[in-house]
Amino acid sequence: MDGLIVLGASGRPIVLSRFRNRHAVYPLLHVDYLNSVLRKARASGSERDVPPVLVVPVAEDVLRAEESEESEESEEESEEESGEESAASESSKDMPNVWTADAPADAPPAPADDTHEGGAVLCHIKVGELRFLCPVSREVDPLVPLEFLHRVVDVLQSYLAASSDPALMTEELICDHFDTVYELLEEMLDGDGNVLITETNALKDIVLPPSWLDRLVSTVGLGSASEQSRSALTSQVPWRRPNSKYAKNEFYLDFVECLEGIVNAAGKPVALELAGRIDGTAWLSGVPELTVPLTKPELVQDAAWHACVRQKKWSSASVLNFLPPDGPFELGTYRIATKLTGDAAPALGHSALSSADTTLPLALDVQLDDWDAALGTHAFSITIESKLGAPRALTDLVVEWQLGERAQGLDAAVRDYGMPSTAHSVSHTSSASELSATQSGSVVFDRRRHLLRWTTPTLAAGACTKLQGTILAHGAPTRPLYALQVKFTVLGHSLSGLRAKEIQMDHVNYAPTKGVRNVLSGALEWRRT
Repeated sequence: MDGLIVLGASGRPIVLSRFRNRHAVYPLLHVDYLNSVLRKARASGSERDVPPVLVVPVAEDVLRAEESEESEESEEESEEESGEESAASESSKDMPNVWTADAPADAPPAPADDTHEGGAVLCHIKVGELRFLCPVSREVDPLVPLEFLHRVVDVLQSYLAASSDPALMTEELICDHFDTVYELLEEMLDGDGNVLITETNALKDIVLPPSWLDRLVSTVGLGSASEQSRSALTSQVPWRRPNSKYAKNEFYLDFVECLEGIVNAAGKPVALELAGRIDGTAWLSGVPELTVPLTKPELVQDAAWHACVRQKKWSSASVLNFLPPDGPFELGTYRIATKLTGDAAPALGHSALSSADTTLPLALDVQLDDWDAALGTHAFSITIESKLGAPRALTDLVVEWQLGERAQGLDAAVRDYGMPSTAHSVSHTSSASELSATQSGSVVFDRRRHLLRWTTPTLAAGACTKLQGTILAHGAPTRPLYALQVKFTVLGHSLSGLRAKEIQMDHVNYAPTKGVRNVLSGALEWRRT
């Protein structure tokens, strides 16, 4: 990895780490290339299709700047060595050297690491309004820089926002804590592109999290509490702070299932993929050892566990045994490649082509009329029905629809079945603005992106809600995208039936508060044609 770049909402770089390539243009080339790719994608309404790994064309002189610096350093070292050798030879020039005549020729220097042919590779992720970039000019598995970017985001969220909500990661937040951000980057990535420390608890013993008290102390010029021991550098358990003590001992696990896939206009799944994640929160004194057996461990495939999990125990008995980190953490991720539970449940992947829609927690129907030239509008309606049984409900339900470049505005209302319509909108908005708000949520039309965004905080079991209105497109008809993006969350629900049997805790003399819950998170592409 060559370095790290953080882009603000406008696409300008706000944070630059030290780069292995010292050429001043090198990081800016990647910024300009990514911005140009994003502009083209937004114009065609396909920003979400931009791959996380891009090949960036870089001029040969820029790409070789690093090698030239390395060669200059090696030449200086060789000159120093040759000077020492010449001095030694002058002092012993009268002495015979029996090795000179038959001495083999010097071996050729070891070739430098091969650079990527045709330029460099740019790995990037988006979190909130920020984008995190990691250029790579050497051969490396792209999962390494992508995972490092996610680790950087996790650390910044823990330090600056104290939350994993991506909406809180803003440009203002980064700018208000520049000193902390750069201190963290120095501890996480050195100037040669080597990853150092990525555990949040280990970093907190080196870089003190920002607080109003530290700012006050530094202002008056007194000693700061940041003068702490660097015991984390030699700790045998880097993910856990030494001598942890809490007034109330608590431990919670969330089994999060992420359902992604494509659904056709008839509501039948075309392809589904179910992935899992275990999130934990531990506020436990001492050094407890936890054991968590699972109900269906055979469902877990391609697991990637946190370093705290004993791999041998998992491989032999399919049991999670670990020393938990302090605070919030991700215990592991995995893939569930099996059949979903329920009547007429489809298999994941390609076997879901001919399956029924009973496994999906919702049904969606989209109607779009032809363009009315007299009014300059398209009439449309979006209907969502919950397929869940009581007491479960759909929460954080979001529907996004690209309406096409000719869309000028929106006039729509939300109606809950059995409730009167209470909302209307004003068209020709110049920016993203709220158009309607009822108990079912709000509708927003972003004229710059030509995007309709319908948010519903909660949809009860068996309930139905409908968005109905017109799309304004004066002069010519618009062409809305063929599919809608639907996101939702269901608390206390699991499609696979995977959960924890119990939580066993050893090496402590207290009884902590423990809890386990299941969460289903969905992100579906729902086609209307």
